[in-house]
Amino acid sequence: MKEEEIKKLNIYERMDLITNEIATVSKNLKVQVNKTSSYNAVSERDILDAVKPIEHIYRVYSYPYDRKVIDNDILVKETEYNGTTTKTNSLYMRVETIYRFVNIDNKDEFIDIKAYGDGIDTGDKAPGKATTYADKYALMKAYKISTGDDPDKEASPETGYKKETKKEDTTNYRDLVIDYCNDNNIDLNEIAQTYKLNAKSTNKDFEQVYFDLTLFKEN
Repeated sequence: MKEEEIKKLNIYERMDLITNEIATVSKNLKVQVNKTSSYNAVSERDILDAVKPIEHIYRVYSYPYDRKVIDNDILVKETEYNGTTTKTNSLYMRVETIYRFVNIDNKDEFIDIKAYGDGIDTGDKAPGKATTYADKYALMKAYKISTGDDPDKEASPETGYKKETKKEDTTNYRDLVIDYCNDNNIDLNEIAQTYKLNAKSTNKDFEQVYFDLTLFKEN
């Protein structure tokens, strides 16, 4: 199809053509659960490598339009060796992402796909893992990308994680945002304007700002 013909298509027609051109994506990523258990998965790179060139041909631009944290917790994993039990704490985070697919020739024409991603990490990579997972599955569902099998055929591997006894979150995210901006030479007034922060903003509002700031740093 010639470019002039593609420019006449609406976003639904373009995405339908992209869907029909993308083949099955193989599970090339091996995920190690523990010393004896692992499973295969589709990596974000595999999905992007399949999607980007065809989106370019059909003049579609896709990107994460909006994100928010909808759940987070501390998970505890116990391991026993030679009669000694060791506890490891990990941060769990669930992120909701709105992924937008835009008609390059008509910026007002777009489709939004909602996807969710979970991330678990003993360090600070839980947000990055959650957002990567959500982005990957937004693209897979938007273009109906098959991985060659049914994910419900087998149970997910047992991770051994358990939720920590729930405690009230007393973190002062307002102070964290201020400290983070000061430490990284970020204009606080600009952040306040961007996120519409004021004297009535809640700790939850500042939590979302802190999440966005630290995620930006990681990426």
